[in-house]
Amino acid sequence: MRQAGIDIDYFTITSIVGAIGVISGFKEGKQMHALIFKIGYDSNVFVQNRLVFMYAICGAINDANKVFSSMDERDLVSWNSLLLGCAHHGYSREAVQLFEQMQKTEIKPDGTTFLVVLSACCHAGFIDKGLQYFYLMRNDASLEPPRAEHYTAIVGLLGRAGFLNEAESFINSMSRNPGPSVYKALLSACQVHGNREIAVRSAKRVLDLWPNDPAIYVLLSNVSKATDCWDDAGDIRTLMYNRGIRKKPGYSWV
Repeated sequence: MRQAGIDIDYFTITSIVGAIGVISGFKEGKQMHALIFKIGYDSNVFVQNRLVFMYAICGAINDANKVFSSMDERDLVSWNSLLLGCAHHGYSREAVQLFEQMQKTEIKPDGTTFLVVLSACCHAGFIDKGLQYFYLMRNDASLEPPRAEHYTAIVGLLGRAGFLNEAESFINSMSRNPGPSVYKALLSACQVHGNREIAVRSAKRVLDLWPNDPAIYVLLSNVSKATDCWDDAGDIRTLMYNRGIRKKPGYSWV
């Protein structure tokens, strides 16, 4: 386009910067940022949001924060982009601090905001903070109500910390029907901490509701192996085979 002499606008720029972010092309992103300054789009909020996203996804959190701090006007996309980058690259404490700064503004967090900050709390072990944010979301009528993903995040938060009984009680107290992802989070925690008793109870419930989900059988088998119940693990694999259930093979882009 440039070689053809065609003028580019902020639609062009946001598309290209977004694509650069997807492929984590930090070098190309820096070059594009320089071009943005040169052609005078560095103050456009849509372009700035894409730059924050691009740097954040590339793991260049300092660069993302510089663009974010230079913005005269920030919207929900601005906050979510930086939050996502912090949480995705292990800056959990910074993500929590950023979320608390966001709460002091007029910008209302949405479901994505809460999912990102709950994930950050999970990885950092901030149990009290995670529960505080979840109940804020659930009890504030002006906010988007929790979805299945948010309940799964809380089960993962409690389970990761070893609070398996509390995680099970949380599922039992849910006002909505738990989806399979909620139980999978609990089963994964049972595997890590070797709690076969809760795993068997949870697996029975979920197999009654979703008997054709191969991940449940695999997780329960792995819990049995983790607790040295090899016969039970074999029985589960046999049951899976007899029911004609197959786990899809994993694959990697690498």
